[in-house]
Amino acid sequence: MTERHKEILLVPTPGLRPLSASSWAWLHDCTDWGYSNSGLVVSEGQALLVDTQFTLPATEELLAAVESVCLREEIGLLVCTHQNGDHTWGNQLLAGAEIITSVSGAAGLCHEMGPEQLTMLARSGGPDAAGAYVARHFAHFDFTGITVTAPTRTFQSRETVKVGTVLVELIDLGAGHSAGDVAVHVSDEAVVFAGDALFSGAHMVVWSGSLNGCIRACQVLLDTGAELFVPGHGPLLNRSGVAEIRDRLTRVAEEATRYARRGVPLADAARRIMAGHAGTWAHPERLFTQTAAAYAEAGVVGAPSSTLAMVEGMASLAC
Repeated sequence: MTERHKEILLVPTPGLRPLSASSWAWLHDCTDWGYSNSGLVVSEGQALLVDTQFTLPATEELLAAVESVCLREEIGLLVCTHQNGDHTWGNQLLAGAEIITSVSGAAGLCHEMGPEQLTMLARSGGPDAAGAYVARHFAHFDFTGITVTAPTRTFQSRETVKVGTVLVELIDLGAGHSAGDVAVHVSDEAVVFAGDALFSGAHMVVWSGSLNGCIRACQVLLDTGAELFVPGHGPLLNRSGVAEIRDRLTRVAEEATRYARRGVPLADAARRIMAGHAGTWAHPERLFTQTAAAYAEAGVVGAPSSTLAMVEGMASLAC
């Protein structure tokens, strides 16, 4: 990591950190559920925002910080890296911006849990492990006033947009963390906003059922040649950090696939995977979702795929 990048890490969080001549990152450096990172590209009176936040107050805090760099009305393009609420539920506060994501990402919107449903689950809690898990991680968020705001435009494969004089490449990563992930590459400045294709300091959640998709996405990000990566959650990453994530996911995929082929029950395999791969990263219970995805890709009939089933599996491991 360069001296410049070391300076970036010294800014208190949450906060807006300069990454390059035209790029900034809104970083929490927090691995807890719901505290996501955003990105900003500004040039010649035009701006592109990468993702909003989980709640309207959190998005207002982000936009207030952005106004130290550009006017809010200069944000003409909002790129959604995927459709999870912690990256999109503040979209309504940018009513004048075009909202873009991938075709597969937009299609995944209809499968996402809405703010009312999440509020009900988080506040009701319940005697079961899943209810307690949701309450512990989400009950403190206030989703009042949120109107889920869908993308206005989609793309496939890759698309280049211009922000002032800066060229920005949008990369369709396909199914991985979610049903459709998108990365934003500022090529001339070697910066990538990766969304939840990367988690820093915490284990990745795999909602899509494709652990191999997550591994491929890491390699695609490395193939951009970028030097600095803004993950969806947690601190900034350099190339070695992205490679470590790819390699950890690969090891989990290989071991989980062996268990699947031997007929080991998923719950037992997930416990073994967590015991062997938890390390020091936060939320090792999320390894359940990675194991379940490997089982699905190995052709195991009945491998869980719904959000509720994944939460139940994580809650069981967390206990």
